[in-house]
Amino acid sequence: MCTTATLTTKEGKAGPFGMPGHEAIPTISQTIAPSEEASIEAIFDPAAHGPAGVGRVRRSIYIETDSQKEPLELIFEANVTS
Repeated sequence: MCTTATLTTKEGKAGPFGMPGHEAIPTISQTIAPSEEASIEAIFDPAAHGPAGVGRVRRSIYIETDSQKEPLELIFEANVTS
C-alpha cells in the first residue's frame, strides 16, 4: 500500500488503515466527543509504485461517521521528484 492513515485520540492510536483491495481493512468504533481532539497521520510511500511513483500525486482519506450521510474526505497532494 502506498497510503496509510493512523488515528490518534486520548485513548491511543488505531491503525494504520490502508486502501481497499490491498489487504484487510480493520474497522474501529471510536467515540470522539465534541470537545475532544483527534489527529490523523497520513503516510504516502512513493516507493510502493516503483519507478512509476514519481510526479504529481493526489490521495484521499475518508472518515465515516454516524452523524454524517457522506464520509469526510481529507485530501493531500505532493509532487514526488525521486
